[in-house]
Amino acid sequence: MMNHPAELDIRQLAVDELPLAEEIARQVWPSAYRDVITPEQIEYMLQWMYSLETMSREVTEQNIVYDLLSIDGVPVGFASYGPYENSTAKLHKLYILPEYQHRGLGTKLMRHVVDEAKKGNFKELILNVNKQNTQAVNAYIKFGFHKKRETVDDIGNGFVMDDYIMAYDLSV
Repeated sequence: MMNHPAELDIRQLAVDELPLAEEIARQVWPSAYRDVITPEQIEYMLQWMYSLETMSREVTEQNIVYDLLSIDGVPVGFASYGPYENSTAKLHKLYILPEYQHRGLGTKLMRHVVDEAKKGNFKELILNVNKQNTQAVNAYIKFGFHKKRETVDDIGNGFVMDDYIMAYDLSV
């Protein structure tokens, strides 16, 4: 039996396919954030950020794109990104299923987002990352992001997002 290289595909999700992003997020978040925020905050944020209503509004009203990463037709990750302000784009989300992490897929997906932002003539790509999520912070630094500033945002229900705003220069 011959081994064939895995076929990697990145494509934009249609609004009716957005539940695929929620499904991946619900598999990733409990392990990704268990040492960073409480289970109650994880569930609160998942319900807030990944409701079909929220994601649909992002796509239809804010020009945010959800791109699905698949290997051999199996969804394994996604990124969401779009215009932010002036000549800046924002990466809102980038997640790879735990069993597919540490294979370079996050880097491939990030390169795709950078390429798309460059095509849109954006000069900078920013993202928020929890200050306690050192694995993600270090991965973004390795990719070429730098810490731009810190922010603490009240997201309701007694929860806050305590983040770094990180930036990537798209002119390079």
